Parts: sequence; C-alpha cells; structure tokens
Amino acid sequence: MEEKVREQVALFRYGLLAPVLLGQVPSQKEYLAQVASKKHQVPYYGEKEFTPKTLANWLLAYRREGFEGLKPKRRSDRGKPRKLSREQEEHILALRNVERELPASVFFDRLIGKGEILPSDVSYATVYRLLKNHGLIDKDKVKSPERKRFAYDTVNTLWQGDMSYGPYLTVNGKKMQTYLFAFIDDCSRVIPFAQFFFPKILSHYPRSLKKHCYAEEYRRLYMWTMEKSIVLKSFK
Repeated sequence: MEEKVREQVALFRYGLLAPVLLGQVPSQKEYLAQVASKKHQVPYYGEKEFTPKTLANWLLAYRREGFEGLKPKRRSDRGKPRKLSREQEEHILALRNVERELPASVFFDRLIGKGEILPSDVSYATVYRLLKNHGLIDKDKVKSPERKRFAYDTVNTLWQGDMSYGPYLTVNGKKMQTYLFAFIDDCSRVIPFAQFFFPKILSHYPRSLKKHCYAEEYRRLYMWTMEKSIVLKSFK
C-alpha cells in the first residue's frame, strides 16, 4: 500500500474518532457502539463495518503513537510474492515472456482460465508484484524496432525534398522573397540538389529539377514535401 493511501485511511479513522478525542460525546462506549452499527466507505478497502473493540484499539494506538498509529501497518514481507513457490514463480515468468503483449490483468485472468493458479490461493496483487519486480508489467513492453514509412537501403532510390523560406533580396529596387528547395538522399543522406528561387519562377522548379536528375542519371523516385502536402513522382 502506498504511503498516500495509508494517510487517507488514517484520516478516515481519525474522522471517526475525533468526537471522542475532542470530548464531544458524553459516553465513549455508546458512541463507539453507534459508529459500529453503520457501514462505512473506507479509502482503498471499500465498504466496511467495524466492531467497538476495533475502534477502541484505534483510539489506543492514536494516544500512543499519534496520527502514525492510525495508518495501516506495513506487511513484514512487503515486496515479496505470497503463496508462490520458486517453481511457480519461474513458471509464471516463463508464460509471461510468451504472452508479453497482454496487460497484467488479462494475463492474470489467463492464468486462472488455464488452471495455472487458483484465485483462492494466489491474488492478482501477488502476480502483479512478481511481474513488476522482473520488469514484465504491460507498460514495460519490449519496444519493437522502429519502422519508417519511407526507408530505403540503396542510394538514389528515394530523395526527400522540402521547401523553406529564404532571405529577401533587392532586385531592381524591389524587395523580393526567395525560397530554397533542397533534396536529401534517403539512404546516404547526401544532398544532391538545392537551389533558391523567386516566386515568379516557382513554376519552373519541377522542370529544373527533372533536367538536373536526368543530367545526373537519377531515374528513381523522389518525394517532395511542401508545407503539409506530399507529392510522389517517378522519373522511370
């Protein structure tokens, strides 16, 4: 149980005992009997009922240890799976490695469904702790190798291109925006083509590039990314 949860439980218990501790009830015995006659929603535990003796023990613990005495006690075997032999642990871990993609809760249900464990003997918390201690809970999945949509292992099979805004130049007294177009080879990462253009000659860009590609004997595929659009063209 996490420390934050232990504190929430302790606050709940203190809330039940506060009238006694603050001297707000004429009879402690009658008050504890009244509290014990009701059902209570307890953090972490859910709906619970308590005997007057349990409430009296909480009072005693508070008077001896303060707020800390109202927190649930930590297990002496904290962090160690219960009711699992070494052979059972190894068997469950072996099964988990085979069904690595399943969430821990689904994997636990599968163990029960296959008869590997009995829910009356082994709790979900026990299996979860075992998996967590070995880094085998669902959020620790083994990462699959990265797969890229565009990836080639030979030179000049794919060029990836993009446009960016270049500097302003003054031409005939008029300030004009330039645009830079460049391509990079997907395999070698070499930049085989880059050129600045003025807006009025942007329409000549594909033709200029195609001429350059033929001159360099590039007859494959290129990808041109311009802002958010992707154009695929083949020079075959």
